[in-house]
Amino acid sequence: MKILKNDLLKESVKSFEINGLKVYVMEKNEFSIASAYFVIKYGSNDISFKFNDEKEFKRYPLGIAHFLEHKMFDGMGDDEVFKKFSDIGADVNAYTSNNITNYYFSTINNFEKSLEYLCDMIYNLKLTTERVDKEKPIIEQELKMYDDDPYNRVYRNLLSAMYNNHPVRFDIGGDVNTIKLIEKSHLEDCYNTFYSNNNMFLVLVGNVKAEECKEMLERFIVNKFSKNIVRQKFDMFDEISKHYVEQDMKMSVPTNLIGFKDVTRSTNYVKKFIIFEMIHRMFFRATSNFYEKIYKDGIINGSYYTDYINENEYGHYLFGGDGDLFKNLPEILFDHYNNYDFSKDKIVFDRVKKAMYGNYINLFNNIDHISQLMIKLIKNNLNIFDYFDELNKVTLDDVIFEFKSIFKEVNMVYSRVV
Repeated sequence: MKILKNDLLKESVKSFEINGLKVYVMEKNEFSIASAYFVIKYGSNDISFKFNDEKEFKRYPLGIAHFLEHKMFDGMGDDEVFKKFSDIGADVNAYTSNNITNYYFSTINNFEKSLEYLCDMIYNLKLTTERVDKEKPIIEQELKMYDDDPYNRVYRNLLSAMYNNHPVRFDIGGDVNTIKLIEKSHLEDCYNTFYSNNNMFLVLVGNVKAEECKEMLERFIVNKFSKNIVRQKFDMFDEISKHYVEQDMKMSVPTNLIGFKDVTRSTNYVKKFIIFEMIHRMFFRATSNFYEKIYKDGIINGSYYTDYINENEYGHYLFGGDGDLFKNLPEILFDHYNNYDFSKDKIVFDRVKKAMYGNYINLFNNIDHISQLMIKLIKNNLNIFDYFDELNKVTLDDVIFEFKSIFKEVNMVYSRVV
């Protein structure tokens, strides 16, 4: 068993492998809750792939990763898995993102049995054509509900304009047409390819002991491997197809989303993740001069938000909000920062860096926050303590470089639903 420690934080992560599955354990025995997160490195972006000994890529209908997540909970009957967990007092759920599918539970009293159930679910998919066909209208209804949501539409429209080829432009669940194309054989192919020990990892956090977990998992983990997977690469640096997109949904108040496409390549995932959190805190949150200006001018209201999506293959920074005056935000942003003296923000930078240290330390008092950061970093071949090390090394010059690289008119897409 390997032990990774941070003496300053007085925290550690223990890790081991069982049948090739990597397991990471953070013992937080001061908590009563124990949680497990079974992460498959397979998401909605994985629409075209092959094994390394094959010549041609295989392309599958959109939405399979999300569809498969739904069917994993059937067991021997519809939603049987939910009932099994509920009967022993454990909460179980899952989500599909662009890059992973995550199955997780939390419990106080029945951790071993819950872990057995979770492993059984992952390794024993049971599909029938009838159940696949039965699921299609359920997912179609879910997708139609999202299509009627203006906030979902404004985001999907923005990504469709920002990325011409990358599958991040598509909805995670696919669409009503692609769902109809999904067959039982598609689901089985993708399950057998991606739900294998060399493409998954397990994170355990809370009131657990690593040695006991290892003993349990030696009974629960199946020896399941696939050949090496090669995912088709899509160009995130292609030209933006539209810089403005509008959709009429008969809104009484328009909703807006402005996105700036990240166009700089980086091999240091966690550093970039930290830098854009700093950009958010230094230049766009409620304590910044820019925020004060756009608030006083009525450009934004209580619906205003910013966010940054940071992945190895793509990234974008977002400004969202409701109201007609929001359309003036890009012009004000460029006017404010085009001739801005960033060097004067050294004090602000130091203050934000200290605050981020504090937030990072406090993160270890919350099981959900611990696990989400662990998952984000592990899937990128990093560990939770890398964040601390990189935060220490980031400079104001790093922040200025990324800021000036991304916030340009040529990188901007404005999506609006009216």
